[in-house]
Amino acid sequence: MVNCISSSGSGEQQRNGRRGRAKSHKCQQCSKSFLSPSHLKQHQVVHTGIREYQCNTCSKSFGQKGDLKKHQLVHTGIKAHKCPICFKSFVQKGHLQTHQLVHTGIRAHQCPTCSKSFGEKGTLTRHQQVVHSDSRPFQCSICEKTFKWKYQLKDHLQRVHHQ
Repeated sequence: MVNCISSSGSGEQQRNGRRGRAKSHKCQQCSKSFLSPSHLKQHQVVHTGIREYQCNTCSKSFGQKGDLKKHQLVHTGIKAHKCPICFKSFVQKGHLQTHQLVHTGIRAHQCPTCSKSFGEKGTLTRHQQVVHSDSRPFQCSICEKTFKWKYQLKDHLQRVHHQ
């Protein structure tokens, strides 16, 4: 069943920047808002963990067919979206748009623990998981030593195991 809310708790509605229409259909699990009940329903698949669309090239799976199609561009090697400032290229337009925040200096996502700010929500999430927790998700397959960051594991493999 789709749960919809016509406005936020403060009485304000989110607006779609392109058309100015209110995003009045709110996900009860993550508070993300959508223009229509069908968009909300499509989004809610992310909360089920079901990923029925699998890439034939690398076996990565997705909950939505559109996400699989976007992902498959990675395997073409074509990076059609170029940053006009630094000329870095991206496979997806959304990745370019996210990258362009680097050039604005805007860091809208602030860590509630240490107040450090980030341009991307995902970077803040990764910061919180690694810096403010005991999590050490990267493990050496040779000696089983664990690390907080992937670069630390790579450095360890080169220095200690000469790989």
